[in-house]
Amino acid sequence: MEILSWREVDFAGVVLAGLAAGYVMAIAGLWAGKIPGLVAIDIADFGRRYMVSDRPSAWILGLVSHLANSILLVLLWAAVIEPNLAWPRPLEGLLWGEFLAVTLAGSLVAPMSGLGFMGRKTGTPRFALTSLLMHALWGGLVGLIYVPR
Repeated sequence: MEILSWREVDFAGVVLAGLAAGYVMAIAGLWAGKIPGLVAIDIADFGRRYMVSDRPSAWILGLVSHLANSILLVLLWAAVIEPNLAWPRPLEGLLWGEFLAVTLAGSLVAPMSGLGFMGRKTGTPRFALTSLLMHALWGGLVGLIYVPR
């Protein structure tokens, strides 16, 4: 198993992929409510909720923390997962996104925000489906944008 340091990955590519994919995911979440069967998910508002703040600035802090998390998760993928798999990068990224949808978003963020595991307390699978699709989009973009050295 090969683990790369942050100096061995294409760090500029990590930052670009993290920011671009994180931003597209956030916008897709806001627009998802226009698609039948999906719900709108305001990622920045989730950040505000798990930081337990109602200040207007908390929404912006939620968005910034989402983008920072996106960069860090791309770095983890680029340093640990990508060098050890010989799969197409978009597929690797997509599967990484789905893993994060279930573990971090579904098991940590959604419950901390009062929605339960994968949004179970909403009483409908629409939240879970939207989250899975948003994370697939994020991961697919990460795999397309990031090119290792």
